[in-house]
Amino acid sequence: MTGSGSRKGAATLAVLAALSLSACAGMGSGGPGALPDIPVRNTVSGDYLNALHAYRNSDLSAAAQNFAAVLEADPGNPGLMQRTFLAKVVDGRTDEALGLAEELIKSQGGNAFGRLALALSALKQNDYDGARRHLDALAESRLTQVMRPLLLAWVEAGIGNWQAADAHLDRIRKQGGFSLLADLHAGYIAALKGDFEALDTSFKAALKAMDRPPARLRIGAALHYAKLGRVDMAREILAAGDLSDQNMTALSKALFAAEAGQEAKGLVSNASDGVAEALFDIASALQRDRGSEIALIYARFALYMRPDFPLARLLVGEILDDRGRHGDALKIYAGIGEDSIYHMMARLRSASAYDAEGDRDSALSVLQDLAKTYPDNGTILVRLADTLRAGENWEAAIAAYDKAFDKLGGAATQDWTLYYTRGIALERAKKWERAESDFLAALKLAPEQPYVMNYLGYSWVEQGLNLKEAQTLIERAVQQRPDDGYIVDSLGWVLYRTGQHKEAVPHLERAVQLRPGDAVINDHLGDAYWQVGRHREAAYQWRRSLEMDPDSELAAQLERKLRDGLTSETGKHSADNG
Repeated sequence: MTGSGSRKGAATLAVLAALSLSACAGMGSGGPGALPDIPVRNTVSGDYLNALHAYRNSDLSAAAQNFAAVLEADPGNPGLMQRTFLAKVVDGRTDEALGLAEELIKSQGGNAFGRLALALSALKQNDYDGARRHLDALAESRLTQVMRPLLLAWVEAGIGNWQAADAHLDRIRKQGGFSLLADLHAGYIAALKGDFEALDTSFKAALKAMDRPPARLRIGAALHYAKLGRVDMAREILAAGDLSDQNMTALSKALFAAEAGQEAKGLVSNASDGVAEALFDIASALQRDRGSEIALIYARFALYMRPDFPLARLLVGEILDDRGRHGDALKIYAGIGEDSIYHMMARLRSASAYDAEGDRDSALSVLQDLAKTYPDNGTILVRLADTLRAGENWEAAIAAYDKAFDKLGGAATQDWTLYYTRGIALERAKKWERAESDFLAALKLAPEQPYVMNYLGYSWVEQGLNLKEAQTLIERAVQQRPDDGYIVDSLGWVLYRTGQHKEAVPHLERAVQLRPGDAVINDHLGDAYWQVGRHREAAYQWRRSLEMDPDSELAAQLERKLRDGLTSETGKHSADNG
């Protein structure tokens, strides 16, 4: 499940994630993350190497294409068959992979991915006996001990065998650590059955298991309560947590549709939907190991079962983003339309993907469009402001932060990060009075936050203000972040600015070790070396700093210092630059 929750809820996901290692053992010839050497004929070795390279670089389409080419030339190779099958699945081409699944289980009867793919295909065709047969034949592993009864519960629910479905879910509960998962799916199955009492019991247990149930759990429970006529309960559940990154218009429409007995986006309406939810839950847990190959396979299987499943799309996109495939992730996010409850979340993810690709203009365009579509949403304005700040568009960032504070109201005044980030934009825009006020507000909310202490202390030092208090703040920040080069540099610089040049040197040397490529930190060390008479070393540090492509102002100061040394005039400029 996505979102933050209690330790109890996290425990379920942690246990599932821990099973991912043993899952590899049950997935046939090695886990999907492993790329064993597979003997191939010399005539196709080029395609094979290309496939391996593409797979390792997460170019999934190219990997699937090249593995297929190798397999065509060497069709009896079981290792190639497994790899080609998996490459097609992770590329979202499960329909194409089904033929290979049939071949896989001929040679490896218990091949878990092959069996699972065929079970899912049978379910989509309402062949419940076939699905049950393939699930029963899954190779044993710790993961299949949870997955098999979960999927079998939905097989039984599909044919109306409610007692057998409950028995499978009880098997999951008895394993320990999985009650939340069992209760969630018991609620979905009860809704399918029309059993309000069982639904109420199951969803209340699932919601109670987490101090802060994630949006997905609250939305799913609310829609199913609405379907059974309990709209007040549905709205109470939704009001109990943050939904600031959801499309509330789409959510309201879904609630009304569910209440009217109509098809509503987000409802689990049949066994295939339930299986998709189950696969998504497993994939979400495994994704705790960021970029997990197995998580991507399960997420793709979830989309195979339910192509319009927005949360599965978001998860696939997240995994692709984690693997640096931002362009592929953008295509996935684009499949979540404006009528989806999760449209806003998808667009926010798209903005992040564009930014990660270095296309900040597109990121800003997405965020600006979102701000127009959802004009009262402060979360979007914060993201817009953060992106403008990252692009050093200080005035526009300040304006966006100010609007975010207005929209968020009291919530903003309790969020130290908003004061801190707006304070940075204000300080860089040379609006010190407002910046100082924001930093002090952030420090009041988070008295021991090292980055706030460092930024405020450093800013005071640069302006020659409150030097004793600044040193105290920075020393406290260093105690918490002794390996942060910027914070260690701040301590050296406050010592330098208060005339403690000898004491400053070891701290600035340490800062350079931690951040060797930072032009300002190398410049600071050069200044300290000069003041203690180590002029050659000072020149070396200034020269290094100049080679790091500093901004034009610092570059001019470095050239003067290399020419004239640290005179009273160049020393003044250096201190002003900080």
